[in-house]
Amino acid sequence: MLYMHLEFKFGDTSNFKPLKATDSLVTKLHKKIGMELPSDKYYYIETRLRNEYLRNKNIRIAVETCVHCAACIDACPTYLTTKDIRNSPVGRAEMLRNIIKRKQKVDDSTIELLYTYYWQCLTCRRCGYICPFGIDQADITRVVRGVLYEAGIVSRYAAMTIDKHEDTGNNMGITPAAAINIISYFAKEIKSEKGVDVEYYIYRHDQKKMLIFKSGELVGEVERSEWPQLLLYPSSADLFLNTEALKGFIAFFNAIKTPFVIHTKCIEVANFGIWTHEKHMKLIAQHYINAAEELGVKMAVFGECGHGWRAFKNIVAPELEKRGIKTCHIHHLVVKAIKEGKIKLNPEANGDLVYMYQDPCQYSRGGDLIEEPRFIMSHVVKKWIECPQNRHLNWCCGGQAGMLAEELKPLRLQYARLWYECAINAGAQHVVRPCSMCKGTLNSIIGDLNKKYGRNITYSGVMELVYKALLF
Repeated sequence: MLYMHLEFKFGDTSNFKPLKATDSLVTKLHKKIGMELPSDKYYYIETRLRNEYLRNKNIRIAVETCVHCAACIDACPTYLTTKDIRNSPVGRAEMLRNIIKRKQKVDDSTIELLYTYYWQCLTCRRCGYICPFGIDQADITRVVRGVLYEAGIVSRYAAMTIDKHEDTGNNMGITPAAAINIISYFAKEIKSEKGVDVEYYIYRHDQKKMLIFKSGELVGEVERSEWPQLLLYPSSADLFLNTEALKGFIAFFNAIKTPFVIHTKCIEVANFGIWTHEKHMKLIAQHYINAAEELGVKMAVFGECGHGWRAFKNIVAPELEKRGIKTCHIHHLVVKAIKEGKIKLNPEANGDLVYMYQDPCQYSRGGDLIEEPRFIMSHVVKKWIECPQNRHLNWCCGGQAGMLAEELKPLRLQYARLWYECAINAGAQHVVRPCSMCKGTLNSIIGDLNKKYGRNITYSGVMELVYKALLF
C-alpha cells in the first residue's frame, strides 16, 4: 500500500503530503473552467497570493493583526494530534506572511512547504470560532490551495475525484445502468426486511427517460405530466458503502407517501471543489441546479454530507429558490414528519447500544444543521449521549478536505484519535456522524482504531437509524 512506508512522528509531519495530480489531468481540469497553466509558476504564485492579500480580509487580518496568542493552536486538531507547529493555523499563516512580506522567496522548497501543510489542514473551521479576531484559517487554506491549483499543483485524489464528478455526475463514476441495478437490489432488501413494496422513480439521463420502479422491478416509463415533484440527491457512497442510509431515504419517502426521483447525472452530495478551487465548486454546484431544472421539480432534498451541504446551502439552494424550487436537508423532512405524526418509529429496533452523536464540521460550523439530527436521535434510539466537544466545538472526523487520500492514512488516524477517545472515555459504543465524508473516513480507520484501543466501536449516520426504527 502507498502509505505503508510513511511513519508518523510527533513534531514533524513534513513527510505527509498527498500525491500530486499529473500535468495532463490538471490541464484537462483547467480547460473545464477556462484556465491555462502559467508559464512561470513561481512568479504566478507570489503575485496571486499578494493579490489575495489585498482582496481577502481573512488573509489581511492573519498577516497584519494576528498577535500569536495561540488560542487557535489550542483548538486546532491537526496541531493537537501532531505537535508540528507548521501544521497549525499560526504555522500556516506564517508561511503565507513570509511570502507576502517578501521575507521568503517563492521557489520549489517554498511551494513544497505550502503544498504539504495547506493540504494537511482539515478546513474544519474550529480555529475560526476560537480566534479573538475571527480569522477563518479554513478560508485561507481554500485560497492558498486554489492558487497552487491554478499553478498546476494539486492533490491527485482531489483532482481525480473532481474530474470524475464533473464527467459522470458522481465521485465513483457509477453509470446509469449500474445505479438502477444497485438501487433496485436494495429496494428488494427493504421488501424483505420491512415487508413493504417501495416505489421510486429514476430519471435515466443517458436515455432521457423517467422510469418508475416498485420493490426493485421496473414498472415502466412515465409521461412528463406524471413526473414526481421531489428530487433526492443521495451520496454515491450510499450505493455501495452506506447502503442502510440509501434504504432509509427510500423507506422514509414511502412512509410519508411522497413520490421522489433520483437523477442518474446527480447521484452525489459531495463537492470537492469547495476546498480545491472555487470555480470547480461552482461548476459542480451547477450540476445540482441543472438536474432540478431539467426535471421541473418543486423541491430538492439533500442527503447526508457535511461539506456538500455547505456548498449546497450557500450556492445551490439560493439559485433554486430563485427559480421557485424549495430546498432542504433530508433531516429537515424527517423532523417535520415526526412532529406531524406522519411516521412511526420504534427505538427498540436500534438495540441497547449507547450511541454518541458527533457533529460533522460543516453542519455545525458551516451549515446550521445542529439541532435537527439531535431531535431525530431522540426518536430513533433508546439512549444517546453528547460528545463533550459538541456543536460548534466538535472534532473533525480526520478525513475531510482531501485527507481521505490513502497515502495520508497514518496522519488521518492520528487526527481521528480526538473524537475516538471522546467516544470511549464517555462509554459510547456507536458513533453517529451523518456525513458521507465522515462515514467514508470511519470506514477506512475504525478497524485500526478499534485494534489499537482494544474496543469495538461501530458507526453510522442518522438515516441508517431512521431506517431500522421505521414502522409500516
